[in-house]
Amino acid sequence: MKGLLIKDFLTIKKKYGVPRLIMDVAIIIALMIILGGTGAIYISFLLIPMEVASMVMSLTTCDEQWKWGKYAISLPVSKTQIVKSRYAFALILSLVGFAVALGVNTISFICFPAYRFGFYVFLSIASLGVTLLFLSFILPSNYSLGVNAGFAAMIIMVILLIILGIWSKLTNNAIMWFVVEHFELSMVITFVGVAILFVLSYALSVSFFKRKHT
Repeated sequence: MKGLLIKDFLTIKKKYGVPRLIMDVAIIIALMIILGGTGAIYISFLLIPMEVASMVMSLTTCDEQWKWGKYAISLPVSKTQIVKSRYAFALILSLVGFAVALGVNTISFICFPAYRFGFYVFLSIASLGVTLLFLSFILPSNYSLGVNAGFAAMIIMVILLIILGIWSKLTNNAIMWFVVEHFELSMVITFVGVAILFVLSYALSVSFFKRKHT
């Protein structure tokens, strides 16, 4: 499975590289300057999940172009391991996104301290949760119907996230205040809920991949 992870890493490195990294850093800096204290929220809940999701879908696009699925099943690894390696790589990307979110939120706390630092830590963890939530729907869609289905799933998730943000704003940021007042409960709900959904997503993807390559 290590070889499969290396293959995904080299693919991402070739498709994105330093120019994409510089562009992402420039966008983050611009959002922090223009939006101030709310910039970290947009970066955590939109930019990072979408960037990670786009990388995972790029891998699926390359797999389809290279007919990777037919070649992969001839390797001395099981179909379950093939899917597991993609989920493992997606999780690694998500953790990198979490590190970026934590850095951005720490800067936001130092420059625009509206809440306690624990709240900004929660935003970073919630960013990881949103990223995994995106992937939990995108990956099974990719394995069942291809990259177009994964792209459609991402668009739907973004729309739902925007609607949730608008609703929260109309209700005077009810979600944020709930998190502040019920911090521990919010942490447990986020962690347990996303973990269960991610495991179910993995099981579905394994089933779809096996069915496609029987």
